[in-house]
Amino acid sequence: MTLKWIFDRLVSLIGLLCLWPILLVVAILIRAKMSGGPVLFKQKRVGKDGKLFTMVKFRSMTVAHSGSSVSVAGEARITPLGAKLRKYKLDELPELWNVLKGDMSFVGPRPDVPGYADKLEGDDRRMLQLRPGITGPASLKYRDEEELLAKVDNPIEYNDKVIFPDKVSINLYYLDHYSFWQDIYMILCTIFGWEYEYQELKSNNIFNTTMNRIYLCLAHMSENGLEQKYVKEAFDTNWVVPLGPNVNGFESDLKSYFTPPHWSDNEQDNCEVVALSAGTAAVHLALLACGVGYGDEVIVQSFTFCASSHPITYLGATPVFVDSEPDTWNMDPVLLEEAIRDRIAKTGKKPKAIVPVYLYGMPAKIDEILEVAKRYDIPVVEDAAEGFGSEYRNQKVGTFGRYGILSFNGNKMITTSGGGALICPNKEEKERIMWYATQAREAYPYYQHEAIGYNYRMSNICAGIGRGQMTVADEHIAHHRHVAELYREAFKNVTGITFHDELEGMKSNFWLSTITIDPSVKIRGQENAYQKVISGAVGGAAGVVHATSNAHTNCEPNDNVEALRIVLDMAGIEARPLWKPMHKQPVYKNAPAYVNGISESLFKVGMCLPSGPYVKDEHVRYIVDTIKQAILP
Repeated sequence: MTLKWIFDRLVSLIGLLCLWPILLVVAILIRAKMSGGPVLFKQKRVGKDGKLFTMVKFRSMTVAHSGSSVSVAGEARITPLGAKLRKYKLDELPELWNVLKGDMSFVGPRPDVPGYADKLEGDDRRMLQLRPGITGPASLKYRDEEELLAKVDNPIEYNDKVIFPDKVSINLYYLDHYSFWQDIYMILCTIFGWEYEYQELKSNNIFNTTMNRIYLCLAHMSENGLEQKYVKEAFDTNWVVPLGPNVNGFESDLKSYFTPPHWSDNEQDNCEVVALSAGTAAVHLALLACGVGYGDEVIVQSFTFCASSHPITYLGATPVFVDSEPDTWNMDPVLLEEAIRDRIAKTGKKPKAIVPVYLYGMPAKIDEILEVAKRYDIPVVEDAAEGFGSEYRNQKVGTFGRYGILSFNGNKMITTSGGGALICPNKEEKERIMWYATQAREAYPYYQHEAIGYNYRMSNICAGIGRGQMTVADEHIAHHRHVAELYREAFKNVTGITFHDELEGMKSNFWLSTITIDPSVKIRGQENAYQKVISGAVGGAAGVVHATSNAHTNCEPNDNVEALRIVLDMAGIEARPLWKPMHKQPVYKNAPAYVNGISESLFKVGMCLPSGPYVKDEHVRYIVDTIKQAILP
């Protein structure tokens, strides 16, 4: 940073010499309009390496004020002249003296008061390696910070919990990816009021902030806007209820998509689809159709999201968890049979259903699972919520068992905003599922109910989105597989990082590309993993309102996995651990489980990486480079 040091001294000296008339005019105005106090405001701030220095600015506030370091637009303590000075950054011109002395730089993090610097912990304290700046990447992002804070109920809390941590992340990235020419660009943006081109810089792997975050998998609409067309038709015709032309059309599209091409005309009647409000609803109704009830048991894969197992409890039944095999990370067929035999021996009856899952889109060893199920005459409900379009021996998953579960959540391969579907074995079963999904209403001219039903049908509006999404389903899958290929090649020669790949005869949609990190791999900042309690949700989940006071549980990812997640998060990349096995969840502590240690060991070392339609080739390179840079030699 020698060039930066020379530039700071030279330009600050020239600036003071050239701008002294403006400095004099501002000083006279402050003396005239803001009498009763000094022209200059001096305050101790934290500089490079944590050393205190006296920052000099033009005074913009009244003499007597609260002293809060968080300023909000419209505050009474900011004088009318002070507001104008702050708007055009004229109050900061005296800081040229700080730059000339070497206390500050033109570009860097804004100098904080000691109280805020004390909040920096662990890896965040690396920010103190930077000399504070008059402007900088965080300053440009939060150019209208005071106006933003004026719109929130508690400005200090919002600053402490949202803005300050984001600024730290941005400044750390600036530290790790310093470029003198980016300094020049940021100075020009500050002087001329230009928008800082975050997207351009990110695509060049120069700079990244949460404004252009790379997410795991975002919804992606068709280029020709068919989703809007079908939704508009629903509004124009007033079909805004849980039935209608879009629902019928979407179910027909799904049937055509999932019917195996080698099936005969008669066999095609063995693939019917019901559009529902959620994939969870599909699991619930499939189990109900399998006769699951109070006191029964259902075998379900442990390595999965909770929506695979929760509906079992809705019916008063007990989930029996079965661990995974190491090849696909899905249900172990050998352990499955062991579990069936043991449950029969212990309870005197066999489980009512088997629920394998296609984890992250990876096909399971479904032929072996079906063989076991057939021996004991137990129906299989395939949870293909993550496996839309994945294939096992040229047949789409979800069509092998009695029922197949689909999910159209906002982050899935295709979306209806929220929704799901159930693949049924015939028209009779489809009609039965539809009956349950529409409150089990009987065929009378009035409301007659002879069984308990549910409000699970999909909205005609949501189905309109689904119809448009079906036109880009194969395109989405091809993109996810392309991203997976980029990761596969990129990690080939990275010691300690292993890409989870598909087996011969399987075609995964790679909904999320996943890796495992060897415990021996050391990550920058690993010593600070789990030092902070997470507030909110990791992975973008909404509605997480429960807070916790402890960062640790009795089963969690290794420190290096959490450290890498934090590094990626700070670099504007969303990543998350693998699903925590259900048999390790406190809510299922009393449920029977047949384990071999595979899912628990994978949970400790695994991570999901961005894979969706908006993830570009340069993003993958940036993600891989960030991971490589995070690994300590």
